[in-house]
Amino acid sequence: MEKILTGVTNPLKTYISDGTPDRTALRYAALKEQAACSSYGPFDNNLVVLDTETTGLSFSKEELIQIAAARVSGGKIVDWYVTFVDPGKEIPEEISHLTNIFPQDVAGAPTPQEALSGLVEFVGDSFIVAHNAEFDKTFTTAHPEGYPLLENVWIDSLDLARIALPRLKAHRLLDLVRAFDAPISTHRADADVEATAAVLRILLAGIEAMPAALVEAIASAATVREWSTSAVFKYFAQGKPADEQAFLSEMQTELAGFCLVSDEELPAYKRLQLRTLRYKAQPVPDKKLDAELLAQDPLFSFKTTDAQEIQAAFTPDGVIGGLYEHFEKRSAQEAMAEAVAHAFAQSENLVVEAGTGVGKSMAYLLPAALLAKNNGITVGVATKTNTLLDQLMYHELPALSAALGGLRYAAIKGYTHYPCLRKIQNLLHSGKFMKPAYNGKEMVCMVPGLAILLSFIEQTDYDDMDALKLDYKTLQKSQISSSSQECFKRKCPFSGTSCFVHGARHYAENADIIVTNHSLLFCDVAADGMLLPPVRHWIIDEAHGAEHEAREAFSKRIPSEELLAIASHVAGEEASKNMFDRCWRRFVAVETETSDTLVGALCEKCKRAGRDFEQSVDEYTHGVKSLLFFDEEKNKSYEFVDIWINDTIRYGDTFKALSQQADAVIEAAEKLVSAAQSLVGALDEYEQLVSEQREVALVVMQLKDVIDACETFFHGDTERYAFSATLSHKKERLTDTLAALPYDMASLLDEHFYEQTHATVYASATLSVGKDFRAFENSLGLNSSEASAAKSIQLQSSFDFDNNMIIYVPNDIPEPSSRNYMTQLQAFLTDLHIAQRGSMLTLFTNRREMEQCFEAVQPQLNNADLRLVCQKKGVSVKALRDEFVSNEQLSLFALKSFWEGFDAPGATLRGVVIPKLPFSKPSDPLSRERALRDSEAWNHYVLPAAVIETKQAAGRLIRTEHDKGILVLADHRLLSKNYGKAFLNSMPSKTIKIMSCEEIVREVERMNREGN
Repeated sequence: MEKILTGVTNPLKTYISDGTPDRTALRYAALKEQAACSSYGPFDNNLVVLDTETTGLSFSKEELIQIAAARVSGGKIVDWYVTFVDPGKEIPEEISHLTNIFPQDVAGAPTPQEALSGLVEFVGDSFIVAHNAEFDKTFTTAHPEGYPLLENVWIDSLDLARIALPRLKAHRLLDLVRAFDAPISTHRADADVEATAAVLRILLAGIEAMPAALVEAIASAATVREWSTSAVFKYFAQGKPADEQAFLSEMQTELAGFCLVSDEELPAYKRLQLRTLRYKAQPVPDKKLDAELLAQDPLFSFKTTDAQEIQAAFTPDGVIGGLYEHFEKRSAQEAMAEAVAHAFAQSENLVVEAGTGVGKSMAYLLPAALLAKNNGITVGVATKTNTLLDQLMYHELPALSAALGGLRYAAIKGYTHYPCLRKIQNLLHSGKFMKPAYNGKEMVCMVPGLAILLSFIEQTDYDDMDALKLDYKTLQKSQISSSSQECFKRKCPFSGTSCFVHGARHYAENADIIVTNHSLLFCDVAADGMLLPPVRHWIIDEAHGAEHEAREAFSKRIPSEELLAIASHVAGEEASKNMFDRCWRRFVAVETETSDTLVGALCEKCKRAGRDFEQSVDEYTHGVKSLLFFDEEKNKSYEFVDIWINDTIRYGDTFKALSQQADAVIEAAEKLVSAAQSLVGALDEYEQLVSEQREVALVVMQLKDVIDACETFFHGDTERYAFSATLSHKKERLTDTLAALPYDMASLLDEHFYEQTHATVYASATLSVGKDFRAFENSLGLNSSEASAAKSIQLQSSFDFDNNMIIYVPNDIPEPSSRNYMTQLQAFLTDLHIAQRGSMLTLFTNRREMEQCFEAVQPQLNNADLRLVCQKKGVSVKALRDEFVSNEQLSLFALKSFWEGFDAPGATLRGVVIPKLPFSKPSDPLSRERALRDSEAWNHYVLPAAVIETKQAAGRLIRTEHDKGILVLADHRLLSKNYGKAFLNSMPSKTIKIMSCEEIVREVERMNREGN
């Protein structure tokens, strides 16, 4: 499934997503030339491009500070309306930084009302184009003076970009102009207008290049009133009509809510057949052999890779050395490759800690590829993050494939990551594209998201849809993707290589290397190998996160929301919402010549059982709230609380009452399962009812899971599980979850994983505490049996950490429990940032403490002409990452999502600060269960986890051999507690300086001044 973009040159190639088929990339490459020689009628002549800048993002609280509008004719700007606006309030510093608009610019400028009056006069009846048009439309029509703009047709160029070019990595205006070499946007409104005008014709060319049937389907799915941008698709669907005035009049009529719908023909969206959109896939070769079956063949012996072959590969002319123009041999990389090859040859498990810079990806991929190719089997690689998965799929594996003369590799994720063609086709046929908005008062249109998805389906082979910018609040994921239980498999009309899920799996079954994520791997283990091809040799990279995913896969959960959703599904009062009513109506519609009273009787029986189930669920989900009585902290500033359900609670009256309500759910679910299974059997002979049959069968499986989870939580073996309740303090919000967490993963993994595999390699830069691997090995059940026996090796980084990373530990900062800790921490952070002059990442363990520090530190840094941003609630993590990497002076206060997997090489990151060691919360249910059973639980679990997490955070600092920086561990417990040595001895650098806060600041200031 390797994809190489041929015939596409930079800069566009840089912006096209990895894995994009050549046919799609070449289409994109032709758009600029196509746009230059095409005419787009009303979108060339009667057009105003608009952009605004505001004091913030809140529609209700913020105000305009600049308006820019340009009249465009023939793709050229012929007239301007540009004005600053006095917002009547302060412009926040971060807005000034982003827009380059300052208070002195808006002083004496027109009021919003005055500016909008001028804008309305300038625009007239023209079409309006804006990038993210809803934002500009809302602000320009917030005052009565702007109301006339509601009568204009608004075209969203962001919608156009996402629909025409779904295979671009991003669709920001800045990315579009760079990709197509157009004028660069600067975030000033006038510059953004120029950029939008420049890319608009390219986007129109992109729409014109889409299949006509697809454009017609999108055009017919929404009126201009429902989705204003649909005017563009209607223009192309009508074949670019020459009578522009008639077209404009038609669009205005639709905008006003009047449009004629023909009853003579099915709408284009109902005629669209997704099978015809799919690229004709190549035949899939035969499946690879199962290594376990080969091992049982007495005449077969595995061809293994010896040390000499590995050593030869890591020479300048070898397989690996030949990939690089200036290859430098790394002894640790070669040693790791030899260890992996030996583990595969001996069918042994292996734990490898390989420091940053070792090059561990190629060290494990080479022996994996050689084992697969030489024996005709598949080797699996599981990663924690999509970043590494993409790195392997689109960089390392293509290069290795070329060096080895061909290598088949495929990525595979869970079902819900891929579009389900059956569900999407059904959604098209339903014609129901409007749904209530988040506030419940308005209706929102699904068509923009659906159009993006349809275009992606047409332009893609088997990639997942994770990178698509879909609003799942509008277009629900359950409407466009299936779970493994929902899949019709061979009964599906899209069965085979047309299907994204099964097409990807067909290729994976023939791959030498499959790459997946930890979650799917361990879900497959828990499902006894039902989700992935049979793989007996695994490499689990980023393995420090493996235990969490393994436990998640084997946990039993009872989410109240899911129970209520099932109850609504089986007991809805409206016939259209009750699945058994729908089943009967469909039966009557398609089996007009049959009077099968059995099906009718079974549907009625299921409905009665469904109502009983709904009643039991209602009582249970309200009863769960009784467990809030055991909330020891009583802290309602956080919505959710985790409660450890210990034996004291389990044997109390409150829990017994809830257990009785759960038993009622179990009993009602069992009766419903019995009735529904009978209905599934009765429907088996009716081929036209396969969809309804599968829907009922899915509910049966869901109910069995509910029964299993309730039995485990309320009556399960308390020795095998730790029990927790995650509860919302809001009594009206039934969003609670009860969970049974496996206590001992060793026996589960031994039986379900190690017994079924030949060799598993765990790899990460952070697996040990000092030189001790026991905590990691115990967490994943290694060395607990013959099948789980494992060896471990520790390989040092080739980077010079001792000279390039200085670790500071302040000896005069109070401990976190001290009353004046926050005050002194804030003062230290302020002085440290000023001394460093930016490029600092401060990693917090608590949101409240982070925000308190930000409020205290940010104004002082602002006065020192330094910019600090904070990972506040609702702020895009990706946007923060992108901004931090692109701005060498920026500093950031951040939370968990930045502790690992975040790369900012070079001068963009010169310092990492950890104010508090990342110990898990004492109230964590699993930790409390461990403490009850193990007097040394803190040393066995909590301390090692905190050390490894701190090592991960430290790893953000040095990402290349040329990086330099400081790591500040501002937790006095490193000096006052015995466990402090465990942290310091585990750090990658041995250059550790214990000094006062003032001395640290002075030394950092001196180094910064001297350029060190």
